[in-house]
Amino acid sequence: MMNLKRLGVLFCALILVFAIVGCSNGEKSSGEGGKSEDGVVTLKFHHWYNDEAGNWDKVIAEFEKTHPKIKVESVPLVENLNHDEYLKKLDLLASSGEQLDVLMFSNHADFAKRVSAGLVAPLDSFIEKEGLNVEEEYNSPPSKIDGSYYGLPAKLVTNLVLLNKDHLDAAGLPVPTDWTWDDYQEYAKKLTKGEGASKQYGSYFHTWSDFYLVLKLLGKEDKTHIINEDGTSNMDDPLVEDSLKLRYTMEQEDGSSVPMAETLSQKLDYRQQFFSQSASMVPVGSWMVTEWGEFTPEFTMAWAPYPKNNKSDKPHTIMQGDVINIAENSEHKAEAYEFIRWFTTEGLMIQQKSIPAWKNADVEQVVNDLVASTRKPDAVDKESLIYTLENAIPAKRGIPKGFITEVYDAYNAEAELYLLGEQDLDTTISNAKKKVEEIVDANKE
Repeated sequence: MMNLKRLGVLFCALILVFAIVGCSNGEKSSGEGGKSEDGVVTLKFHHWYNDEAGNWDKVIAEFEKTHPKIKVESVPLVENLNHDEYLKKLDLLASSGEQLDVLMFSNHADFAKRVSAGLVAPLDSFIEKEGLNVEEEYNSPPSKIDGSYYGLPAKLVTNLVLLNKDHLDAAGLPVPTDWTWDDYQEYAKKLTKGEGASKQYGSYFHTWSDFYLVLKLLGKEDKTHIINEDGTSNMDDPLVEDSLKLRYTMEQEDGSSVPMAETLSQKLDYRQQFFSQSASMVPVGSWMVTEWGEFTPEFTMAWAPYPKNNKSDKPHTIMQGDVINIAENSEHKAEAYEFIRWFTTEGLMIQQKSIPAWKNADVEQVVNDLVASTRKPDAVDKESLIYTLENAIPAKRGIPKGFITEVYDAYNAEAELYLLGEQDLDTTISNAKKKVEEIVDANKE
């Protein structure tokens, strides 16, 4: 769901490969590939959700009822829901000239890279023909790239805080409805108890550098990355340093959040930490409403808004999610557009697996349906979840530059040294600023 992964040296080569594939297929919007004698078109939909996670049989059957001339073949490239492995397989398929029609990406960075590589087709002609206002139709749609839309938002993931309500009740703490990072820190102290292997921590921060190393940046109205949308450095924002200070204080001084050293050495996971009740609070995305992995909670799960930096701030948070697209080499772009428009509206409501970005979705009804679909519906405090979702304000989050992964890797290397106690904060920030600026300079257009 939220970390930016490296494509490595393959990316540059893929640009050339995708360009060759694109040229060989041209600009056709319809053709004979995937079309039967009776005029029925079959679309291949590549993604990383297995049948259980995607409920594809039901979704596709409902689509085909109202679109008898379009068949959809669900093609999950992995069975373990791993988006990174999916990307590797997708890139190989694209380079081999495999039929691709509908694609999906879990984050805007990986999506933007495939746009740059020529794998994804622009949607402008279809949007204009329909008369669609993307901003009015969807919450937090992906920004235009070079003036064009290349994808529509599917599920909407909202950053919030997942809470063990039983732990809060035992500590005499209410479920927060409006709080700051200072409040979060105080909650964590009061929720922490015990020592050694059985210690209950008040908080857990995972390893994703674009989330857990910039916690305070993510609560701003805009400029929520360590580089700006125009590719310049944003490392001078004091909230970058403050984010690291917060973690160091909680992990090394207060002892109220799981130390990074334990997370790395023991390969800890946020689901394991939360569902085992080793940690009481985890800032995470709203995918955790249903995506519990192998766990079943033995306590009540509650939800709180993403913490604000100051009491007077508005409750901004990151709201993004899956982006669904049309492949550049698809011979059935018009039919593919019909499917992605349907899927991002009615389809997600039928799927009942996630919160849609579609503004016409009834949040309360969606939550009721999602919770009812879980293994233990009575474990979810729906009241706090609905309140949190309905009151969140989306931060402005543009499409990041293609080198953003390299930037976060450089920042992560320095931040880890600080959080592991191997380097002071001033040196960390100085080194990180220098490395980020070097990457920015090397990628100036």
